[in-house]
Amino acid sequence: MTPTLLLICVVRDQDALRLADALREKGIAFTKLASTGGFLKEGNTTFLIGVDEGQRETVLAVIRACCARREEIVESPLPVNEPIGPFVPQKIKVLKGGGVLFEVPVMYYERF
Repeated sequence: MTPTLLLICVVRDQDALRLADALREKGIAFTKLASTGGFLKEGNTTFLIGVDEGQRETVLAVIRACCARREEIVESPLPVNEPIGPFVPQKIKVLKGGGVLFEVPVMYYERF
């Protein structure tokens, strides 16, 4: 069966293992690449997933379940109190998780 779509999914490293396990359970093949960037300088993982049109919704459901955004409390990397004086780290809420998904139609595919 030839994939008709390439899904490129960039997720936070903290969600990557959970997503990889869930994709394996569904029998969905993928290639995983390490990547960097984003807020708080945390690592990302990029998944390349070749799927048939019929598998698209299943894969999207797995990604949404494993990589949902959530609020977490972290220590502020910068002082937020004025005037600048002794630095006392403050706890702030940030959104973590989530990801970015690109869907690319595949015109040709060959396995070596």
